[in-house]
Amino acid sequence: MNESLNTQITEIFSQGKTWLKLEIEYAKLTLAEKLTILMSALIIGAVCLLLGIVVLLMLAFALVELFKTFMLPGLAYLSVGGIVCVLIIILYFLRTIIFINPVSRLITSLFIEKQ
Repeated sequence: MNESLNTQITEIFSQGKTWLKLEIEYAKLTLAEKLTILMSALIIGAVCLLLGIVVLLMLAFALVELFKTFMLPGLAYLSVGGIVCVLIIILYFLRTIIFINPVSRLITSLFIEKQ
């Protein structure tokens, strides 16, 4: 009886170790998957930001050329610079809605599971 109890306890500890190793491996795989999703979202965001900056620059120069038709060139550049400054100020005041909330939703949806 005593030997039977010892073998059962040994078997329980053995199964517990196996279960713990599998749980750790599952956690590693889950973390790798979520980090991959997060990094790919960051890379896509960076590429879109870079392309958006180029587009904004081209649109600014096109707007300068349009303004040059009815005002002095220096004043056209100043006007477009003022418009860009206003856009930057608007983005600053809307940063929570435009940037912070979507990023926090993405990160929390990746790392916190809904029950």
